[in-house]
Amino acid sequence: MAPGGPPGSSSRGRGGKFKKFTRGGGKHFSKNLRPLDADGNELGMWGEGAEAAESSEEEEDDDSEEESEEDASKPEMTREERRAAAKAKKEAAIAKKKNTVAQPGDLPSSSEEEEDSDDDDMPANPNHSKAARNQASAPPISVDEAAEGVKGLGIGGKGKPKPVGELSRREREALQAQQAKERYQKMHEAGKTDEAKADLARLKLIKEKREAEAARKQAEKEEREEADKAKRAEIEAREQKRKEAAMGPSKKKVSKK
Repeated sequence: MAPGGPPGSSSRGRGGKFKKFTRGGGKHFSKNLRPLDADGNELGMWGEGAEAAESSEEEEDDDSEEESEEDASKPEMTREERRAAAKAKKEAAIAKKKNTVAQPGDLPSSSEEEEDSDDDDMPANPNHSKAARNQASAPPISVDEAAEGVKGLGIGGKGKPKPVGELSRREREALQAQQAKERYQKMHEAGKTDEAKADLARLKLIKEKREAEAARKQAEKEEREEADKAKRAEIEAREQKRKEAAMGPSKKKVSKK
């Protein structure tokens, strides 16, 4: 038997790790959560915030009343007067901006932004000339149109030939394209180009096929004519035999010696 008590008993008693905790119990609520001052008034965000909000609302009401009184005292301006006043204000701001020296990091004012917005959306590039801008805005022309335009400028043209150095890049390219086209046309007519050689070979093959087809048809025609001729001769011979059989045997004269 274990010392200190009967079997199954523990020296630790009912405490220790075998203690069971109970749930529930009495409810304890905190009281006086809102701090009060000496007079018993509430302090904190609720009391002070309400007072500040009420004071700010009163100030705003006073300001709005003063502004409404000032607006009522001023005469109402017409549209032209408002536009003239805005223009004068804008000019004064521009003049003031021109008189002041720009410092690093300064941003453009609203008046300058409005002035820039009045200009074109896409300002012209200072590196481009007026002729370049006009050329860029003009629609591109095809090679044939350019060649027609410079047709009289080359050698053999009706007009006075223009020196190559005075031609523009587009005119030179059109002239070179026209000359290359003429050279290719002459070589093609002479049968020196690959396209012309291929065309000649194809035409030769077609001609040979046509000649062979014509010879075959001629041979078939001659063979058919020979067969028809032999058939007619056979029919004529058969008719002749039938006539002779219908006439009977011919009497032969017997000569006496």
